[in-house]
Amino acid sequence: MAVTQAVRKRLGLYYTPPDLCALVTERTLADIDATGDWHDLPADRPIRVLDPACGDGRLLEAMRVELHLRGRSVEMVGCDVDGAALARITHPSTTTIRTNALDHDWGDERFDIVIGNPPYLSQMASATTRGGSSKHGGGPYADAAAEFLALSVRLAHPGHGRVALVLPQSILASRDAGPIRSQVDALADLAWSWWVADQQLFEASVNVCVLGFRRPSTERPHPLAWTRVVTDELGIPPLDPSTLTVDGTLGDRADLNLNFRDEYYALVPAVADDVDGPPLVTSGLIDPGVNHWGERPVKFAKRTLAAPRVDLERLEGRFTEWAARKLVPKVLIANQTRVIEAVADPDGAWIPGVPVMTATPTAGATADRADAAVWELAATLTAPVASALCWHQGAGTGLSATTVRLSPAMLAALPWPSGDLAASVDALRDGDITACGRAVLAAYGLEGDAAGQLLTWWSAGLPGRLGGGATS
Repeated sequence: MAVTQAVRKRLGLYYTPPDLCALVTERTLADIDATGDWHDLPADRPIRVLDPACGDGRLLEAMRVELHLRGRSVEMVGCDVDGAALARITHPSTTTIRTNALDHDWGDERFDIVIGNPPYLSQMASATTRGGSSKHGGGPYADAAAEFLALSVRLAHPGHGRVALVLPQSILASRDAGPIRSQVDALADLAWSWWVADQQLFEASVNVCVLGFRRPSTERPHPLAWTRVVTDELGIPPLDPSTLTVDGTLGDRADLNLNFRDEYYALVPAVADDVDGPPLVTSGLIDPGVNHWGERPVKFAKRTLAAPRVDLERLEGRFTEWAARKLVPKVLIANQTRVIEAVADPDGAWIPGVPVMTATPTAGATADRADAAVWELAATLTAPVASALCWHQGAGTGLSATTVRLSPAMLAALPWPSGDLAASVDALRDGDITACGRAVLAAYGLEGDAAGQLLTWWSAGLPGRLGGGATS
């Protein structure tokens, strides 16, 4: 019987393409050969291989064939909830277990190789949620694939075990997978990885990566640079925050928040082209240092608008107060972009759309100081350091593989430059975005090759006419 798309999505039944099976197998064995970790294993000792979500066993079979060609006997174990798929595994060296590996009692079993393409089951969807619980250390919204990673690393043999899993790229930086990344940090080394920007290999329409780990003989807590799987491929220069001269954080100087769907639905009846009120500024109107309101059409609530405004009298309840809180000097920040795109609103004239973020100078400043603070916030955000640090923290979480998802907490944690920002503010006011970025680098005390690399990468990511002119 054919498996419906609904069942496929609920169970995560997306089988691994042959080319990816070959990649996982070849890269895992190449790493073993390169390190010589298996030199002390007796030649007649079977190699134990586990796939905890094996489907029809194609990854196990690829590994079995390669190990056989190397003259090694094998003991293969495949685990899955799909009995029909398991029935297609017929080789006598493979034992199958029909169960969810996450719930199975593995006791003291250990494996030389753990490979797999575990199901990607979002915890935001009612059909695939586990109800907020996590046996393997993830947060309530950690994808099920993160749970399989935690289990796989624990089941790998200490001293020489290998793990190679096909995983959603969000595992590299998502908040709820953080505890599992910490577990893996303590138990394993990232030996190799594979990732290609915006290449979706399955009908699940998920950007994926492949991570290969080594399990050393002792626990050695050492944080891995998970996001470098993406940032290295995208050419984002490394940036050590300890090399910056800083004075606290951006969050010390501004309150940051993000609008959600409640604000969106409150705005729907109040927004139109033919009403009086403050302009509505959406993410698509924001470029670094530029607001294109009135120049670009806006898609809002299934309507195309030329110059949308908000009729404040049509807002109801608490949203009247919400709008008043937004009509203050602030910075608006777009989300899901290649580099941070922020624009100053020193007059407090604009209403932010959803999911635009706002950075509002901390209360207590004089009017003149509030104006300066807005421009300093905008300049610091409109510069290479902020974008690079957000990428190194959040790579893999964007809707597109080449965009980064921002959050108020991420921006609040950005280091604040200790140097003078006057030159960067002047450049930003004049619309010279590249000069602004160069001046902020100087305010952080960055110079030479490190500054040049950051400026070149960042300038290339600026939209349209704003890019170029990065050389110092």
